[in-house]
Amino acid sequence: MFSPLEQFENHLFYPLYFFGYDFSITSFSIALTFSFVFFVLLFLLNLSRSYIVPTHAQYIIENFYLFIVGMVRSQTGFSGFAYIPLVTSVFIFIFCCNFLGLIPFSFTSTAQIFLPFFLSLTLNFGLIVIGFYQHQFTFFRLFIPSGISIFLVPLVFVIEISTYLLRPFSLALRLFANMMAGHTLLFICTITLYIGLVTSAFVFATGVLLVFAVFTLELLISFLQAYVFSVLFCVYLNDSLHPVH
Repeated sequence: MFSPLEQFENHLFYPLYFFGYDFSITSFSIALTFSFVFFVLLFLLNLSRSYIVPTHAQYIIENFYLFIVGMVRSQTGFSGFAYIPLVTSVFIFIFCCNFLGLIPFSFTSTAQIFLPFFLSLTLNFGLIVIGFYQHQFTFFRLFIPSGISIFLVPLVFVIEISTYLLRPFSLALRLFANMMAGHTLLFICTITLYIGLVTSAFVFATGVLLVFAVFTLELLISFLQAYVFSVLFCVYLNDSLHPVH
């Protein structure tokens, strides 16, 4: 593997078909399976027995829950509390996918445009359903800001609804581009480490420092991208819950 982009290729390991449907084992399916297992384990840890004097794990879980509650409340108010489990699931799943991609020779599922786009498109469709379910046709008031001239309403309505429909694309591309760029940089730094093994100790030491620095940065970005995705989802959720400008 010499090209930094080869790590994003979805390799076929075993073709598998049932009733005409493709269930082949690929790099993407394996990474997604491990991410889902990691996701379930974190949730089982969250559901484990609580103690009056919290353990270290319980302390981390409780603070993470308060972190999610604060994020939802700041964007949606108390009306969004019913969606805390959904926001928590989205945050943890994206972080699991991002984090597992940092393991050497692993596969980053969020660096495949399909997964971020599928998540953002599904979530945004759900928000549209929530908006129409709670507000019926008054949901369209989201696309007509208050205080504008009646003559500008058609133009503003087209602009607002076009922007709204582009949300899943911007949400997906932001996650995809950051993960792909970061892991490409990490791969290039790792190549420097390998070159140092056969050239000089100085190059090797430089490679170690670069890999450590970029890995730490990527770990932070993995968390931040999950946070940004979740915050923007909460912002869009607030629009569905309170469509009046």
